[in-house]
Amino acid sequence: MNAFALTRLRAWMEARGYTHFFVQQPENFAWLSGGDNTVVVFRPVAAWLEVTPASVRLHASQIEAGRLLDEEVMGLEVVRYPWYSPPAPEGPSDLEHDLTPLRLVLSPEEQARYRTLGQDAATALGESLRFADPDWSEYELAGAISEALLSKGIQPLVLLVAGEERLFRYRHPIPKQQRLGRLFMGVVCGRRHGLIANLSRLRSFGHPEAQHLNQQICQVEAAALEASRPGATLGEVLEKIRAAYQAIGYPQEFENHHQGGLTGYKSREVLARPDQPTRLEPGMALAWNPSLPGAKVEDTFLLGEQGLENLTLDPTWPMTPVDGRPRPMVLEG
Repeated sequence: MNAFALTRLRAWMEARGYTHFFVQQPENFAWLSGGDNTVVVFRPVAAWLEVTPASVRLHASQIEAGRLLDEEVMGLEVVRYPWYSPPAPEGPSDLEHDLTPLRLVLSPEEQARYRTLGQDAATALGESLRFADPDWSEYELAGAISEALLSKGIQPLVLLVAGEERLFRYRHPIPKQQRLGRLFMGVVCGRRHGLIANLSRLRSFGHPEAQHLNQQICQVEAAALEASRPGATLGEVLEKIRAAYQAIGYPQEFENHHQGGLTGYKSREVLARPDQPTRLEPGMALAWNPSLPGAKVEDTFLLGEQGLENLTLDPTWPMTPVDGRPRPMVLEG
């Protein structure tokens, strides 16, 4: 169990007078245990945790109890229920109480796990794009990315692929049969032990606009990264992003896709919206993802006392300095 998370949850319970609390949401189950309580991705859940001031018990179906105790949440007392008659938790639960604010600041142990996940996710996506061919279909690239992620124990919760035809039209390009062509993109939100790494990469085979578009969108991202300091609100950072789109001559593109926000146990723990009041603190993770037709940049960063640490940095990917930070270029050829 995550002692840091359990301490925070129990303090929260005590402040509200709860003697027990049921945890069902997959992001909260993973936050407390590092395990996964789903079989179908995210819903429905196959188990939940009952937290008291002195104990944690697992409630699980007869189908899943043994596997969960062996592989996900070892050593817990278990309450089994029939697969055909799942009971409802009897008491306060995270179905009615939002625990997001408790999850946002990550412990040193969580940060260490995130670094390893980020490196593995970046390697998997980078290797897949390097191996790809312009004549592949988007399906084929998505399959290669999935194989690379799963071989490292990373579950692709979001996997977007766009070839030259669709990259200039859609911001959320679910893979299709279309040919990749001269310019293509892979986007991943990959989960392992509950934490999620978010990143995007593009590759060009001589597309005339690729590098220029990448340089422009990196300027927007640079404004977001510079503004992401302890004490700033998400709404304040978002206004810097809006101004950066204006500065590069694309003010309308701010409206065409969300810009990211806080990440962690959900790909977007808190989405940055105008006037969003959540203040940044050391130990929070951020994933900004500004985009233009034909361009997108995204990595997962950890906010520390001294600034931002890129958790999904790929040292083998071609980089360019943008306001003092190495940022990914479009891989050519």
